[in-house]
Amino acid sequence: MIKMVKVMAAPGPVSYPLILAEDKSDISIIFDKEGYADVIADSIVSLIKRRLSIDYITVKELQTIYPELRGPKIGVFRKGSAGEILLKALMDKNNVKGEIVYSDNMQELFKMLNSGLINSAVLNIALVQTNKSLESMVNAPGACGISVNNKESLKSVKEAYELGISIAKSNPEEAADKIVTRLPIAVSKDFVYKIITKAEYFFKPAGDVSSFVELVKKYI
Repeated sequence: MIKMVKVMAAPGPVSYPLILAEDKSDISIIFDKEGYADVIADSIVSLIKRRLSIDYITVKELQTIYPELRGPKIGVFRKGSAGEILLKALMDKNNVKGEIVYSDNMQELFKMLNSGLINSAVLNIALVQTNKSLESMVNAPGACGISVNNKESLKSVKEAYELGISIAKSNPEEAADKIVTRLPIAVSKDFVYKIITKAEYFFKPAGDVSSFVELVKKYI
């Protein structure tokens, strides 16, 4: 009997390849952000906040500041989110002052921007065209990553993740349908489709991320 590898994943873009490969590999996904599993998949900022190691980077080019970083009011999705942490770091780096406006809905931020209620916003790449990601602006190693608690699980998770990436590339329409069905939260197919076709997915060692860890710790 094959031992299933338990992967605790945030129900966001980091989980998409895992969902696509779950029924074709020996991994089992738990959608949660608390507790223990063989492997944890989350945003890099969240892994740092949870005091977990960042062993592998899996997603890049996920968020941007649109149309450019400018105040006096800057919108972001949820207080305490990865977007807020990176926004604060970018504001300090560029010496930009402004009021951060929070919303629980990314689409609402886009509407607020278009109506002039805010001057710029941290938005997902599914919503806007961009040339530069928020992560790259603050020298983040990526947007999402993997923390490995059980080293024996690494081979299975790596193979599953890379298989999921391959499935998404070969048929993104069908992949988006499957992801939306499996996620424990309501997300539109169009949003998922744009993520898997626009973000960069891979599975590579994180390397030395100590400087970014220290940067994030300044804002949490």
